[in-house]
Amino acid sequence: MIVLNRVLIFGMGLMGGSLSLAIKKKFPNALITGVVRSEKSKLEIQSTQMAHSAYTEMEFLAQSNWDEFDLVVFSTPVGSVLDYIQKLPLSANTIYTDLGSTKQTIIDAVNGHFKIPHNYVSSHPMCGSEFSGAMAAKDDLYENKLCILTSANNSNSTALAFLKSFWESVGSWTLEMDGIEHDTTLAYLSHLPHIVSSVLVKTAIRNQTVNRLVNSSEKPITGGGFRDMTRIAGSNAEMWISIFLENQKNVYDSLVEYRKEIDSVIEDFNPIRPLAVEKILQYWESSLLAKEHIQKTKV
Repeated sequence: MIVLNRVLIFGMGLMGGSLSLAIKKKFPNALITGVVRSEKSKLEIQSTQMAHSAYTEMEFLAQSNWDEFDLVVFSTPVGSVLDYIQKLPLSANTIYTDLGSTKQTIIDAVNGHFKIPHNYVSSHPMCGSEFSGAMAAKDDLYENKLCILTSANNSNSTALAFLKSFWESVGSWTLEMDGIEHDTTLAYLSHLPHIVSSVLVKTAIRNQTVNRLVNSSEKPITGGGFRDMTRIAGSNAEMWISIFLENQKNVYDSLVEYRKEIDSVIEDFNPIRPLAVEKILQYWESSLLAKEHIQKTKV
């Protein structure tokens, strides 16, 4: 078990707030400082005691006592993480990480800022919720979840080992990836599903029959499949725009590949010819195998 005395978390929404609660549970002696964007958010953090102390971003940056903390975590959109990196001291014992859903631009910024060995290692906990904000935070969000760790050129091995132990302490398991393979893989396994989920609800509601029946029913007329597929539709638009800006090319490539799959399936259902039953059955079976392979499960 690592020793953790003082932690600084930039951003106390779902991810940052949940991490604060998890640290309070796993490291009860650690003092947590939260940094938020507004005075309103600061008062909210103070009233809920989500952190032991809270500052607005302006208040903290005016003093910038980075070296007071064992660990600094940036739980903000990637664009702002890139700005924070430029403010970090070049010689400090503090370990730095972020919770960004894209990595290559962060690693490029770290490589450009730190020309000497340093303690910055990027993190991506693979967890979340369709809900957002501090009030959605929960202390078990990180339990039994994957956390991807991405080192920069001059990242100290001790910082990597510390963060590996830290994430395992709050219940996650870890895997190392470089920035390029992270952003490519996550475009298909995380970013594309959110787009597909949003496209599905838009497609359904634009059908006149569906729209009319939905409007005339007091209760949902969806089945479990629709609910499962659309749970994440439209979630936290600000966060996803940040992700799309940083990973546009990989997301575009994944959408092009998805379109090819959809176009092929559309032709199998084209009513100008008999339904391609055997081809669809083979597609269903291969999809099941692919799901089991990706998710490491058997159904």
